[in-house]
Amino acid sequence: MKEIKSFNLKSLFKLGFFFYLVVMLVVGVIGFVFMVAGLATNFSQSAMTGALGAVVIYLVLTVVYSLLAAVVLALYGFLYNKVAGKFGGIKVEMGGG
Repeated sequence: MKEIKSFNLKSLFKLGFFFYLVVMLVVGVIGFVFMVAGLATNFSQSAMTGALGAVVIYLVLTVVYSLLAAVVLALYGFLYNKVAGKFGGIKVEMGGG
């Protein structure tokens, strides 16, 4: 049995940021498709301006959400490292290949 004693916080931060960034961008693409379909049925200057504003706000909030998720994941890793240092880490059995 192997034991996970600690996590590298920088790698956890990067993993959390890019994972949540990709997830939110995929969700955004799905939402964008529905927004374009809605604009096709009701096209006007104000609808187009609102749609453009929504896209910009969504992109900014996606980056903010990804940063927050990365910070939380790094915090969890920090807490795990402290607890594992005191009580021992998670034991994992690795299969041989």
